[in-house]
Amino acid sequence: MQITFIGHAGFIVETAGALVVMDPWLSPKGAFDSAWMQFPRNHHLAPRVRQLLETSPKQRFLYVSHEHKDHFDPEFLETIKRRDFTVIIPRFRRAELREVFQAYGCERVIACADQQEIPLQGGGYLKLFMMESGTNRDSALLVRGDGQSFLNLNDCKLHDRLAGIVAEEGPIDVFTAQFSGAIWHPVCYEYPRETYRAISRQKRDSKFEAVARALDTVKPRGYLAAAGPACFLDPELFHLNFEKDSIFPRASALFDYLRQRLPASKTRYLEPMPGDVFDVEHLEWIQSAPERVTEENLEAYLRAYAMDQAHVFTARHHNILRAEVAEIHELLRVELRRKLDQLDLHKRVGMPLYVMVREAPTRLLRVDFQLRQVEVVPSIRDTTRYTMTVNAVDIARVLERKLNWEDFLLSLRHRMSRNPDVYEPILHGFVGLEIDDLHEFCDGIRATESRRERTTVVAGDMRYSVLRYCPHQGADLAEAWVEDGRYLVCPRHRWQFDLRDSGRCPLNGASIDARCSHEAELKREPERDRAAASPGVRPEP
Repeated sequence: MQITFIGHAGFIVETAGALVVMDPWLSPKGAFDSAWMQFPRNHHLAPRVRQLLETSPKQRFLYVSHEHKDHFDPEFLETIKRRDFTVIIPRFRRAELREVFQAYGCERVIACADQQEIPLQGGGYLKLFMMESGTNRDSALLVRGDGQSFLNLNDCKLHDRLAGIVAEEGPIDVFTAQFSGAIWHPVCYEYPRETYRAISRQKRDSKFEAVARALDTVKPRGYLAAAGPACFLDPELFHLNFEKDSIFPRASALFDYLRQRLPASKTRYLEPMPGDVFDVEHLEWIQSAPERVTEENLEAYLRAYAMDQAHVFTARHHNILRAEVAEIHELLRVELRRKLDQLDLHKRVGMPLYVMVREAPTRLLRVDFQLRQVEVVPSIRDTTRYTMTVNAVDIARVLERKLNWEDFLLSLRHRMSRNPDVYEPILHGFVGLEIDDLHEFCDGIRATESRRERTTVVAGDMRYSVLRYCPHQGADLAEAWVEDGRYLVCPRHRWQFDLRDSGRCPLNGASIDARCSHEAELKREPERDRAAASPGVRPEP
């Protein structure tokens, strides 16, 4: 088996009889309204990837893990002329990917259910693992062939299922999983500088810890550091590339963390560059791209890259007339009203949302979730509130359906604040989801809440009964761990639940209904990590 890295979360995996192209993101305009650019640049690989998909004599597959545009690149896919290959996608409830590829004209589209296998010519198989919960839809893919295996988790937060996957599938040779942040918090939020840095450090370390625990579970021979940070070449976002405390860390920082965290690990940590080719059997590079980005040449590299791409951002800017602003403002009001009509859990949101179009600062849109109304107000009048400020030209692209809401938020071209500084999942979903997705989003929350199965947690010398499934997005807390002798940590998004406070999350009040039963009869297991107590989670009968 050979693995060619084609940038970001993209790979070409070749076995004796099959070729699988995974998440090719190669368009020179990047993603999320060009806010994200491939790092390191990989546009030069587009002809090679296109040629392989069009002409390779092997059985050919294109795998797209989910809809995010740094994984699903319609612009590049349209450049492929001969489409006699098979597309593999997850069978999400939302039909967007299926509809796109059914109209794409390829030989076959396989919309896989969770754990569905696809046989490969020459032996072996592909196996897809799917996650669909709340605002998250994603998938992972296992390739097994030539006596070797590659598990590509990309952005998919299946950490609570990894132990089961390894038990079912056997040893994994090469593993890859996202190690960088991919969210607008805290980047777009108004915080004092030190608060911003502290939140960024916490998020970075939390992501690193998730990777460390995944590696400790999977124990692969090699880990490829992919699905790392993009870069930001828009002059208004360029500073994000150089923040000391950032949710967009580079692989060298991850490797430093892993060496301290897992000193006995035998896994090789590998940082590929676009174009590098890796031989899985011998665990060695057989081809290295000539262009290498290091910490030493990083700034010069990014400045040269930004100059080459400057035309992309020049084309984005144009003057806007007052009448256009008024029209955009009204379209936004109608959009928010339509969203609110679909949000049947609106009563749970205890604070209003203020949306300000920057060019109309005295005509704020106030979304009152309790009264289910959107009104125009001259200023913010609530102490407890959420705010979002947008540019008219940017939000217009959402209203014209050139961007979806999540793509706009990931463009980082907006500002937010909240008081109190508490994550509100329903409000988050209201802002980030499309109108047609909100009803199903509410149904998903109710479905998660209806799962009342309990599990037992051992923390130090105490035993607690807790709800087995995380109230956030339903992760299995049977794979959670305990930190500081009291906090049960969700393996998927690392929410912490205080076992000594009825299982409440200190950041948002969500609860796993922890009930202290009695002192643990089992001896405390030796610590294997930084946590004050090792995981002691067992399903209850």
